[in-house]
Amino acid sequence: MSDPFSHPDGVTQDTLRRCWEACWARARRPVEGILLPNDQATHIAERALRNASLSFKTFPGEGPFLATALEETARAAREGVALQRRDHRDPQLHHDPGDSRYERNLNLDRLQRRDAERGFHDREWNDLPPVLRPLALHTLSRKGIRGPDADEVFNDSLLELARERNDGGAPILDLTVFEELIPLHTRITGFRAIDWMRKKSAQKNRPNAGESFDALTDDPDHRKQFEDPNSDPDQATFERIYSECREDLTDLEWDLIYSLYVAQSAPVQDLLADDAFCRRHGIRTTASPSTKRRELLAKAEEALGKIRKSFQV
Repeated sequence: MSDPFSHPDGVTQDTLRRCWEACWARARRPVEGILLPNDQATHIAERALRNASLSFKTFPGEGPFLATALEETARAAREGVALQRRDHRDPQLHHDPGDSRYERNLNLDRLQRRDAERGFHDREWNDLPPVLRPLALHTLSRKGIRGPDADEVFNDSLLELARERNDGGAPILDLTVFEELIPLHTRITGFRAIDWMRKKSAQKNRPNAGESFDALTDDPDHRKQFEDPNSDPDQATFERIYSECREDLTDLEWDLIYSLYVAQSAPVQDLLADDAFCRRHGIRTTASPSTKRRELLAKAEEALGKIRKSFQV
């Protein structure tokens, strides 16, 4: 792969290799439950890296570049799968045969059909509760909500999928492939469980309560997007964090976060032994190893603090 950037420090082959491997892996599995053939993943990853390189005039650092490339990869892969399923009229196409969480995919296009007067009324919705209910009841059981109470919360969470927002959209309309519905509904179920516990306890300041679903979705300035490409619906990916906090950190801070916590291509002591790395991040090259480490950790903690603050808004 030729270097698409005119960055004075250049782009190493190791950097390109790591970006390529990460994008190819994401293209193969853009969402849990989807598995693409190797050749298709290769095509998507190559195009995503090319598009990402066109987004920057100069190389912004491995972290910001990879976050952009991964976001482009996941989007292109999901859209490609949706298009192929539509063309072949097969909602199960490219579904991971090893995924045993539920029996089969439903037709997302039918689930997303909305009539101006009747709303979401396609018969495909009749097959949705058997898919989502066992997963939701498992989530609720871990929170101590069982029996009729769990059924009540599940029914509320199911209605939330079709609830119209102020912008005219609805959670079900935000999806590109059916597999995205599983983590989306898990998140909604979790927030509805919070609302249920608040109502039952009548304690508005429970330390484990957090934000309610309504508060998170109705605020037009800070509405959460409940998309998650990982199996753990509470785990944020680097590209999601970068996308939501992009303006809060400098390119150097993103590069530092990526080097320490994402790429992990070298131990900390090796990074601190690299004078170019130290100079780039304002760490004194003549300082002792312990001083370098303190300066590095201080800069990393400052950057992490900005990310935490952004997610608390």
